[in-house]
Amino acid sequence: RGGSMYVTVGSGNSGSGGELVVSAGAGAMHTGGRVFIRSGLGSAATAGVLALQTAVAGDGGISGHLVLSSGSSLNGNSGAFFVGSGSSASGRGGSMYVTVGSGNSGSGGDIALFAGTSSFDAGGQIYISAGTSSIQTGGRMFIQSGLSSTQSSGAVGIQSAASGTGGVSGYLVLSSGSSLNGNSGAFFVGSGSSASGRGGSMYVTVGSGNSGSGGDVVLTAGGSAGGATAGEIGGQIYMSGGTSASQTGGRVFIQSGASTEQS
Repeated sequence: RGGSMYVTVGSGNSGSGGELVVSAGAGAMHTGGRVFIRSGLGSAATAGVLALQTAVAGDGGISGHLVLSSGSSLNGNSGAFFVGSGSSASGRGGSMYVTVGSGNSGSGGDIALFAGTSSFDAGGQIYISAGTSSIQTGGRMFIQSGLSSTQSSGAVGIQSAASGTGGVSGYLVLSSGSSLNGNSGAFFVGSGSSASGRGGSMYVTVGSGNSGSGGDVVLTAGGSAGGATAGEIGGQIYMSGGTSASQTGGRVFIQSGASTEQS
């Protein structure tokens, strides 16, 4: 095998440990020098692993931070930051995992994704998209709260931010995509079942305000542009109370809104 090469900083018994700095050359009129760190090639086997890891903490501290960041810029955009696996000519692309280590005290560690802020334009956006496929179904996307072995599972909240003094809060759109030649995807909203309790309730409410009419709740079935001879009527709306195996079925209430001053 090829000989190994080690670059280490000597140890000491007072103060912080010595630093190891690798820096490319500066360019006064052109782009600065680049730094490449690459694992070894395996002509007939797997390429070498590339690991960036801080040392284990001592008894009275925490392990060191690991910072991967592009530098700041005075007059232009700061550098982009790319994380991804390579493509494959005859296999599947490598998976990518972002995980937080486990612990035995306090809450679990967080994963936070923040888009960039702007003083004069719209804030940055966050895109999360599953993989596409040329001949099969596209990749699925799952967002799931944390499991608890003995307590309630975590909540999942999808919410637009509160508005400023001169605007409205952002839209919240949950919708399936359109289709060219087949049915568009169905849209399901519901609570889970329970083996020994009651199923969770579901609420659709409009926030209250202090000026103008109250917000509306609109349920509209789908229209149809097909011919009448084919029996292609408009979509229907069903409202049904729950069934019961041993008691009375659930009731359906439809009630107009009350007013404290008018009829």
